[in-house]
Amino acid sequence: MPEDKGSSKSGEEKFYLEYLRLVEEKGEEAVEETLAAMRKIYGDVPLVARVLSEEKDYFLSSIIKNRGILHRENGPLDEKTMELVVISAATALRCDHCLDVHIKQAMKVGATKEEILQTILAACAIMENSGRATAFRKYRQIFNGREKQPDEGGEPGQ
Repeated sequence: MPEDKGSSKSGEEKFYLEYLRLVEEKGEEAVEETLAAMRKIYGDVPLVARVLSEEKDYFLSSIIKNRGILHRENGPLDEKTMELVVISAATALRCDHCLDVHIKQAMKVGATKEEILQTILAACAIMENSGRATAFRKYRQIFNGREKQPDEGGEPGQ
């Protein structure tokens, strides 16, 4: 939206007010249409969407944000690549429902069984190394500079 130079409201504030007006005027209809589209695409409506849909402002702002990130037309990542990225994140976050939905979506947009498996294994490798790195940092922090460990009969710091 172009900013009105004669107004004291910023462009962001005007955009937000316009968004609120649209939510009030068409919010319920937009929520129902979006939920129906999700059912058609995914065969179900994810739990997060069902709960957020109880408050149209939360739901619609979430849908707009996620659409802009995950389903961006003419974006730098094609649909298959984006689905593989989402599978990787869902693997790392242990999101069972997300994996179910996005593995199926990845197959619909052309991902092979082998590509999906490699994506999952890559996420698992990073998860494993992340766990090691976290534990090893703490290990080094606690034991750095000690000649004898407490369980070896010495006092800490000796």
